[in-house]
Amino acid sequence: MKRQFFLFIMLNVGTLSAFSQKVNLSGQVIDQLSGDPLSGASITIEAEGKQQSVVSGLNGSFIFRNLPGGTYPVHVKYVGYKHFSGTLSTGAPLKVALEKEERSLHAVDISGRHDKTTAASAIQADRRANVVMNSVAARTIEISPDLSVANVSQRISGVSLERSTNGEGQYPIIRGMDKRYIYTLVNGIKIPSPDNKNRYVPLDIFPADLLDRLEVIKSLTPDREGDAIGGAINMVMKDAPNQLSIRANAAVGYADKFAHQDFTTFDHSASQDRSPRATNAAGYQATMKDFPNNAFTYNTKHNPINTLFNLSAGGRVWKDKLGIIVAGSYQNNYRNVNAVFFDTETDMNNGDAKVTSIESRNYSIQQQRSGMHTKFDLKLNDKNQVKLYVGYMNLAKNEFRSKSDTNLILGRTGEGTGRISNSYRTYHDVQQIFNTTLSGNHEIAPRLHMDWSAVFSKAADNRPDEATLSLTTGVSKDATTGALVQAPLYLDGTSTREFTRNSDQDKAGYLNFTYKTDLADAKVDWSVGGMYRNKTRTSTYDEYTLRPTDPSTQTYDGNINHNNFTVFNGEGTATNALNYDATENVGAAYAMAKITWRKLELTGGARYEHTDLSWNSAVPKTVSGKTGAINYYDVLPSGLLKYTIDKHQALRLSYYSAISRPNFYEVIPHTGGDPDADYQEKGNANLKRTTADNFDLRYEYYPHGLDQVLAGVFYKRLNNPIEYALENVGTNVYYMPDNFGKASNYGFELDVTKYLRRFGVRANYTYTHSAITTAKTLYYSTGTGTSQKQVDQTRPLQGQSAHVANVSLLFKDDNKLGLNAQLALGYTSRRINTVSQFLNNDIWQKGFAQMDFSIEKSFCKRFAVYAKVNNILNTPYELEIRQPYTASGITGSVPHQTLGRNTFVRKDTYGANYLLGVKFKL
Repeated sequence: MKRQFFLFIMLNVGTLSAFSQKVNLSGQVIDQLSGDPLSGASITIEAEGKQQSVVSGLNGSFIFRNLPGGTYPVHVKYVGYKHFSGTLSTGAPLKVALEKEERSLHAVDISGRHDKTTAASAIQADRRANVVMNSVAARTIEISPDLSVANVSQRISGVSLERSTNGEGQYPIIRGMDKRYIYTLVNGIKIPSPDNKNRYVPLDIFPADLLDRLEVIKSLTPDREGDAIGGAINMVMKDAPNQLSIRANAAVGYADKFAHQDFTTFDHSASQDRSPRATNAAGYQATMKDFPNNAFTYNTKHNPINTLFNLSAGGRVWKDKLGIIVAGSYQNNYRNVNAVFFDTETDMNNGDAKVTSIESRNYSIQQQRSGMHTKFDLKLNDKNQVKLYVGYMNLAKNEFRSKSDTNLILGRTGEGTGRISNSYRTYHDVQQIFNTTLSGNHEIAPRLHMDWSAVFSKAADNRPDEATLSLTTGVSKDATTGALVQAPLYLDGTSTREFTRNSDQDKAGYLNFTYKTDLADAKVDWSVGGMYRNKTRTSTYDEYTLRPTDPSTQTYDGNINHNNFTVFNGEGTATNALNYDATENVGAAYAMAKITWRKLELTGGARYEHTDLSWNSAVPKTVSGKTGAINYYDVLPSGLLKYTIDKHQALRLSYYSAISRPNFYEVIPHTGGDPDADYQEKGNANLKRTTADNFDLRYEYYPHGLDQVLAGVFYKRLNNPIEYALENVGTNVYYMPDNFGKASNYGFELDVTKYLRRFGVRANYTYTHSAITTAKTLYYSTGTGTSQKQVDQTRPLQGQSAHVANVSLLFKDDNKLGLNAQLALGYTSRRINTVSQFLNNDIWQKGFAQMDFSIEKSFCKRFAVYAKVNNILNTPYELEIRQPYTASGITGSVPHQTLGRNTFVRKDTYGANYLLGVKFKL
C-alpha cells in the first residue's frame, strides 16, 4: 500500500512538473517559391497574457525561450510578403513559407531600384554574372575592419596585397598575377593611373565608404577590355537610394607606436609647387632663394590623432524619374614605421649572397585620403535612361624619413660603428584621380538595345620639392675607455631637392548594340560594339644638388639655418628619363553571342584591339630610342559555359585570351631615372607585350540565405611575361624589365560562407603554383680561380604566393541586438619580391599573417557606435635571400644576421591602429 501511494505521488508530481516546465519553441521563415531563408522577419506570439516578438536570424530561424509547454497563436510579417497567421506549439519546429505580395511594377523600375549595398545583392550579382566574379557589398564593407578599397580587396578569395611604405594595402595581386596584369574600373569604365611610370592604379586612393559594391572579375568576355590576364577590379560607386537617405560618420583613431615614439613633422608650405626650371624662362639658373630651408626643418608632435568623416545624401525626385546622390569622405591618419635594410651583392668567388651595409630607417607618415562623387540617373521613359557620374579622389601624403647607413666592409664591425652616412628626407605628395562619365541606355526597337558612354578621366601626381639632407659622421671606440664616441655630423655634397610631376589623361567612347532573338526554344542575344581611347601621358622631373658653401666647417647642429649651401646644377635635370611624353591610342571592336537554352548559358565571341604607342623622351639625342613608336594588334577570343544544375547549384567553364601592355616608362631607353629606387634602373625599348590563355572551372553552391560554397580551378599560360630583374649591362648592374620566355600559373580556390542564426564563418583559401625558367649567372671555383656560366633556373613568378587564406568569425544581428562583430585573419605565404640575375639570389618576402577586428552597435534606431583595430599582431614586412648568411668580408657580429640561416635583407614594423566612431542614418 505504501509503495502504491508513493508511486501515485511521484506520478502526480511528474505530471505537474511537465506542465510547469519551461520549453523553447523554434521555427524557420523561408520564401515559399525559392525556399531561401528570410532574415529579419518579425515573429509575434501571445504568451502568458502578453505579446512577445523576435526576429529571424541570418538562416531564417527563430526561437522563443523559457515558455510553458502548449500551443500559441503566431503571426509572421516580412516586408514584401503576405502576413502569416498560425499556431506554434511544443514538438517539431514550425516552418513558415511566406508568399510574395503581387505588385504591378515595370521591369525597368525593379532593376533601377535594386539595392546594391546588401550582402544578398552581392551574391546575386555573382550568380547572374556571365564571368567568374567575387563581390563584396557596401554593408559588408561598412562593418569590416577596412577603410580603403585596397584593404577590402584582400578579403576576397585569391587576392593578396602589395603594401605601401606605411603598411596599408596598395596594389592587389589576383591569383598570383602581379599588379601589372590587372586593370581598375569605376562603374565598369577603365581609369588612368597617377603613377609616373606604370599603368596600374593604387587602390589606397579610394575610400571604401564611397562604394556600393566591390567586384573582383577573374575572367573576361569579348565586351570587356582585353588587358587583364590576372583579372580586373570594378568599383560600383554609391547609387541614388529609393527614398531620401542621409548618412554621416565621424571617428577618431590612434596608432599604438605613438605611446613611445613622437611623430616627426615638417612645414612644406613655403616650397614651390613646380621646379625652378618649369616656372622660369629657358636657361634659368636656380639659386638658394628657390629652395627655402623649411623643408630641412623638422619638429615633433606628441600623440597625433587620426580622424575620419564621411557624409552622403541622396534620393529620387520628379516622380522617381531622377535619382541624385552626393557623397564625400575624408580620412587623416598618422603612422610611424621602423625599418632596417641591408644592401646585398653576390660574392664573385663562390656565388654566395653577402651583405655590404646596414641601414636603420624610420618613417613618420601622414596620409590624407579624400573622395567625393555625385551621380545623376534620369529615366526619360521605360525605354530610355541617361546617367552622369562625376568622381574625384585625392591622396595627400607627408613623409619624413631618417636613414642611418653603416658600411660593413673594410673592417667595420656592425651597425652604429665606423663611417656612417645619415640622411633626412621629406616630401609632400598629392595623387589625384578625376572621372566623369555620361552614359545612356536605349531600347531603339522592340528587340534592339543600345548603350553608350562618353568618358573623360585624368590622373595626376605632384611631388614638389622632395628634400634630402645628407650628412656624414663616424663612431669609434675610445682607446682608453673602450666607449663608443661619435664624431660631429657634417654636411656632405649630395643633399638634393627633387620635383616630380606627371599626368595621365584619357578620352574614351564606348558603343554597344544587343539584338534579342529566339532560336527554336533558345534565347539568343547578339552583341556588337567597340571603343576608342586616346591616352596622353606627361612626366617631368628635376633634381638639384646642394653643396655646403665650405665643407670643412659645415657641421650640423640640428638647425639648418646655421648652415649655408650653393646650388651645384642650377639648370636642373632636363635630360633625365623621367621627362617624357607618351601617347597611346587603343581602338577595339567585338562580336559576341549569349545563348540561353534550358539549363545552359553559353557566352562567346572575339575581340579585336589595336594599340598605337609613341613617345618622346628628353634623354640626349645620342641615346638610341629617344623617340619611338610601337604598333600591334590582337585578336582575343573568349567563351563561357554556365550549366545550372538546380536552383542552388551551377557549373562554370570559361576560356579567354588576354594581353598585358608594357608600362610607358619601361620602354623608354633610360639609365637611372628613379632616384628613390633601391637599385639603378634601366629601360628596355625591345620589351614586348605579354599574351596569355586563361582557363577556369568553378562549381557554385548557394544552399540558402547568405551561405555559399564556391570551388574552382584555374590555369594560365603566359607568353613573354614581363618581370624586373637585376641584370649585368657592361660593367654595371641595373634593375630593368625584360621578357622571360614562357610561364604557367595554375591553382584552385575554395570560398565558404556559413551562418547559424547570428553567428557565421567566412573563409577562403587559394593555392597557386607558377613556374618560369630563366637564365641565371653561377659563379664557381675552378681550382686556379673563379669563373662563371649561365644556368637555367625554374622559379615562381614575381609576386606569386603559393598559399593565400582568409578566415573571418562573424556575429551579425541587425534586428534585435543591433550588434555586428568581425574577427578577420589573413595569411599570405612567401613570394619573390625581387628577381636576381644570380643563381639562388632572388629576394623573397617572408610569409605573414595579419589579424584585424571590428565591432558595431546600433542605438536609438538611427545611430551606431563602432570600433576597428588593425594589425593586432603587429605583423612585420620582411625580406630575405634564401641562402645561408656566411659573414663574407665582415669582421664581428652583425645585427639581425645569424650564421647558417637565410640572409636577412629588410624588416618594417607598423604597430597596431585603433579607430572609434559614431554613425548616423536617416
